[in-house]
Amino acid sequence: MTYLRPPTSFLPPLSVLCTHSTTSLQDALQDLKDVYFPTIPLPTTRTPSIAAIPALKQSISDAVHVPYQKRMGRLKHSDGVLDSGYASEEEDEEEPGRGPESEAEDMDVDVLRSDEFERDFSIKWLTGLMKRSDAWIHALDSAEEQEEHSRVSVIDEACELLARFAGGNEQQEDDALTRRFTFPLCTEGQAVTVELNDAPLTSSDHTSVGLQSWASAIIFAERICADPARHLSIPTGAVPLRVLELGAGTGLLSIATARILDYMGIDANIVATDYHSAVLQNLMRNVQTNNVSVQVESLDWSRPPLLEPYDVILAADVVYHPEHAKLIKNCVEKALKKDGVFWMIIAMRSTGRHEGLWETVDEVFPDGERGLLRNEECGKECGGEMKLVVVQKEDVGRREGIGRADEVGYRLFKIRWLSCHYCC
Repeated sequence: MTYLRPPTSFLPPLSVLCTHSTTSLQDALQDLKDVYFPTIPLPTTRTPSIAAIPALKQSISDAVHVPYQKRMGRLKHSDGVLDSGYASEEEDEEEPGRGPESEAEDMDVDVLRSDEFERDFSIKWLTGLMKRSDAWIHALDSAEEQEEHSRVSVIDEACELLARFAGGNEQQEDDALTRRFTFPLCTEGQAVTVELNDAPLTSSDHTSVGLQSWASAIIFAERICADPARHLSIPTGAVPLRVLELGAGTGLLSIATARILDYMGIDANIVATDYHSAVLQNLMRNVQTNNVSVQVESLDWSRPPLLEPYDVILAADVVYHPEHAKLIKNCVEKALKKDGVFWMIIAMRSTGRHEGLWETVDEVFPDGERGLLRNEECGKECGGEMKLVVVQKEDVGRREGIGRADEVGYRLFKIRWLSCHYCC
């Protein structure tokens, strides 16, 4: 398996472009080619003008230079149009600098190339370089004429690379990545294997992030396999266990759960839900590929229907907008049995438009240990009202080779109904 560094970890910040040497930019471009175009050498002929690439000319002319500023707050996100986030056609107009700096681990090359965040970051960085190219070329002393020619060649190379990104979009949409996951089962010597099709994010539906398997789902699936009794509330009677997954995406959690329960001989009704048509089609394909008993249904969080209560509800990486946590709570209130459990894992992102969104979960679901009290008198004081509260939180660190460059870790929430009253 080949591993390469993500572009967010090696492309130098453009805010101090004039301080970068010719060699450093040559190395950056070579690293970028190694990631996306390893077998296709770039032409050595010089591009006469940027006007030769009309589609890119407009993008470059529209680029806005925003000086890089150190991030001070933890919560930074857009309150605009409600969407799933990652493939949004309107990204923050921040100067392409570094993400989590050089701390990012090497990633599997196939996973890296399918990461739209890294690809878009690379294109924005190249666009910014082209816009600032004159200042960088002429930042030399007049005596360094040969070095100036070298810098012109670097900009030509960057232009050709940008053109290859533009020309490769059609092929990118046709590509898909088959991923095979193997998780150790709690029983010694046994394992759960899941094969998934990770389709590229569609350009026509910029909220269809569920076409890919995200690191939070991988980490949570591994934990469920290691301790099914804890996470799945295994029933003792003959009644089938009812499991619902919200924002199922590629279906990793539902498919892994089906395999676990089948191995343990436990009867279950498992329903995997999502909203976008392309995601639902890919989800159905993955269910059929793995030959498991999982029902696929469409579910709109903003208008959830009356649902037959479930014993277990699962969700991974489902918060991409400040309103998502509220919508999810509304769904869970309608779908979770009073003695059921809701597990949700959220990626903690340190940069970009999704920075700090995990904190919105704390704002919506009260803390069972701090914001609420549980005691025998509760029913008398609040009429026995039941509330969904967080009964346990656990932070999980990044795992080498998986996850986006902006993910610093993951937070796992265990949420239940509790009889409670608020304290002054």
